[in-house]
Amino acid sequence: MAASALLSPVPAIAADDTFGLSVSQVFQFDDNVYRVAPGVRPFGQSPGDRISITSVRADFDRQYSRQRLRASADFARIGFERFDSLNYDTQGGELRWDWALGRLLSGRLSFDQTQTARDLADVGGSRSSIVTSRSLQFGGDFWWHPDWSVGAGVERFTATYSDAASQASDYEALRPELRLTYRPRSGNQIALVGRLTDGNYPNRQANVLSDDGFEQTDLQLSGRWQLTGHSRLSGYAGFTRREHPNLTNRDFSGPTGRLTYDWTPTGKLALSATIRREIGARDDLFDNFVVTRAASLTPSWAVSGRVLVQGTVEWRQRDFRGDPGLLPGSPSRDDITRSYSLSLSYSPIDPLRLGVSLSRYRRLSDDANAEYTANVGMLSAQYRF
Repeated sequence: MAASALLSPVPAIAADDTFGLSVSQVFQFDDNVYRVAPGVRPFGQSPGDRISITSVRADFDRQYSRQRLRASADFARIGFERFDSLNYDTQGGELRWDWALGRLLSGRLSFDQTQTARDLADVGGSRSSIVTSRSLQFGGDFWWHPDWSVGAGVERFTATYSDAASQASDYEALRPELRLTYRPRSGNQIALVGRLTDGNYPNRQANVLSDDGFEQTDLQLSGRWQLTGHSRLSGYAGFTRREHPNLTNRDFSGPTGRLTYDWTPTGKLALSATIRREIGARDDLFDNFVVTRAASLTPSWAVSGRVLVQGTVEWRQRDFRGDPGLLPGSPSRDDITRSYSLSLSYSPIDPLRLGVSLSRYRRLSDDANAEYTANVGMLSAQYRF
C-alpha cells in the first residue's frame, strides 16, 4: 500500500541532545488504493481515496564512556476516508546497546520492531495486511590489529501477518554468522561474511505440496568505500543457496547483492544509483520467497539550505518461482513494476519540514489481473522538538 511508504522518519534528535521528539502529518490522495487492473471498480466503488497519516516519534541517544545507548519509539495512525475498513495503527521501536570492553572488544546488542502495511496489490481482500517484524541481535568483534577484526553474531528474526489469509507465511529464522573485517584509518570498510539461516513457517504443514521451512547459506563481501572525494560505493555482493526439505524444485542458488553508488559532483547536486538481486528481501514484504531484481536512480538538488528537490526512478522485477507454497507444475509468475516520483521539501525554520510529492506506479505481469497503474499525491509536515 502506498500509504505505508509515505513516512520515512528521520531521527528526531540532534547530535548534541539526549532526547528528541517529532510529530508529522501526511495527507495523501491515491487514485488506485487496491491496485486493481484498469476498469475494475473495487466493491463497486471508485478506486481512489484520501488518506491521513498521523505519527509521533521519540528518540534517546546517550554516550556513557565507551558505551552508547539508543532507544526509539514511533506510533502512527492511518485513516482512509472511503475505504475505512483499511484503517490501521502501527507501533515500532528500537533498543540498542553499542558495547565495548577495552580497546579490543566491541559489539552490539539490539532489539527492534517495525510494522508495515503490505501493498494491497499483493494482498487482496478488503482489509490491510500488517506485517510485524521483530529482530533480536547480538554480535561482537575482536580487533586483533588496528585495521583488522574477527567477529561473530546471531539474529533471531520473526515476521507475522495480521490477516488470516497471510498467516501461512508467518516466518521465523535464526541467523548465526562469522565475519572478517578490514577497516583502515581512512574510514573505509570491507567485510567477508558467512551466514547460515534456519527458516521456519510455523503455520504450515510439510507435505508433497508445501514446505514448512528452508536452510540458506550466504557468503558475502560487504562494505563501504570512498572511491574519490565525490563518490562512494556501499553494499554487498555474494552467493546465496537456499534449500527446501521437500520441494527441491523450489531451491535457489545464485549470485545476490545490493550495491549503491553515491555521487556528489557539487555541494548542491547528488545522485544515488542502486542495483540489487535478492531473495526474500525484507523491504519487499512479500512472503519471503520472491527473487527480486531492481535498479533505481535518485537525483537530488539542494536549491538552498532550506529547499530540496528530489526524484526517483525505479525498475523492479519479482520472480515468484521461489515460493514453496506454489503447487508443483503451476505457472511461474513474473511482475515488472516501474515507479517514478518527484518531491519538494522546504524548511522555513529548522524544526519544521514541509513537503509535497507526486508518484506514479505501473505494474506489468504474466497475470493480467495483477496489472495496475496508480498515481499518488502527497502533502506532509514534520516538526522536531
